[in-house]
Amino acid sequence: MSKKLLEFLFYQRPEKTRSSSLKSKSSERSDISTISSHGIPEKLSFSRVINRETCFPCRLDDFMNYLTYVERNAENLRFYLWFRRYIQRFDELPREEKQKSPVWECPLLKDKTKTEESDYEDGKPPYTRPSAQPFRMEVGRIAQMFLAPLSPFELNLSGRDRKDVLNALATTTHPSAFKSVLPQVEISLRQQSHPNFVRYALSTANHGRVAAMRWGGFILILVAIALGVGLSLGKVHKAVRIIVPAATMFFGLCSILDGQRSVCLVLLTFGVRDRFAWEKDTDCLGEDQIAEGDLEKASTISFDIFDGPIPKDEGRESSIQEFEKRNVVSHVLFGWQRLRGIDPEVKRLQRLIVLQNVGISLIITGILIFVLAVAPSGSMY
Repeated sequence: MSKKLLEFLFYQRPEKTRSSSLKSKSSERSDISTISSHGIPEKLSFSRVINRETCFPCRLDDFMNYLTYVERNAENLRFYLWFRRYIQRFDELPREEKQKSPVWECPLLKDKTKTEESDYEDGKPPYTRPSAQPFRMEVGRIAQMFLAPLSPFELNLSGRDRKDVLNALATTTHPSAFKSVLPQVEISLRQQSHPNFVRYALSTANHGRVAAMRWGGFILILVAIALGVGLSLGKVHKAVRIIVPAATMFFGLCSILDGQRSVCLVLLTFGVRDRFAWEKDTDCLGEDQIAEGDLEKASTISFDIFDGPIPKDEGRESSIQEFEKRNVVSHVLFGWQRLRGIDPEVKRLQRLIVLQNVGISLIITGILIFVLAVAPSGSMY
């Protein structure tokens, strides 16, 4: 079988992953390089999203918006992005500045290591006061923001890991001081947050429309069954007796399957989609389509979040409040917009999911047609 046919037959969206604790023993931590997520193509991979190689609605900004306004769990991504920049800036320091912050080694492990091979006398680097180390003030703010208990963006760490990293940061500002934290943060992002984000980004229908499609599909299926039984008992022409229940069954199945997978055949047919609750008009535009003065406002993470308190986006917060107040009718009739600026891979997967639903509906409808075709007429009325 060809690759496209196999994908059509077996593709599934990423599974919804529930919140999982980052508390774990060091010996139980997974190898990050072996992590993969079912249902996420390479073009929408975690690395491509982080490196800004994807388009709306799978950009890095969209990932941050999803974690901020949907999962309410953005601390891991904020820390991860900061740490990536921190490693680059630390590597750019002059050698003498780097030597002020020695590589961190666990004291228990260090005691078991031979020191004769060290370049330093007594196996230790020259002592430098922690306050004189590079980035000391910034690292202190990071510890207050992400590591201190009840901090604004407290990472979900075990007590032992929290103690280990704080002890390390009290000694050095070398990136290795965070080595007990980073693997847990990255595993959480790759195994939980990113798959959930891709699953959410593939949807074209909001929760109001999804509810309407599910209930509407269920009602249409019941009507199709009733029509099939009722028309078979009468003297109705055989073509009518088959076509009317089959058509009703087909649209009912399509509706309920689309609702189950948060896509909508009708919206995709007309080239529109429902807006996300937090979405702004500029979110689906490329940087070349946004006025220069509005470019920074259009980005969620374009500012340095460690120069002070992280500002709230009042526009998005008010949009979410208005979105949550809508009833099902307003969700179905309003809130959609044209498909523009959408990542090609996202559009391809959305079409694929809709075609899968149509295929399943056709198979089940075909079975109903066969049953109605061989069933004799009741001639009761």
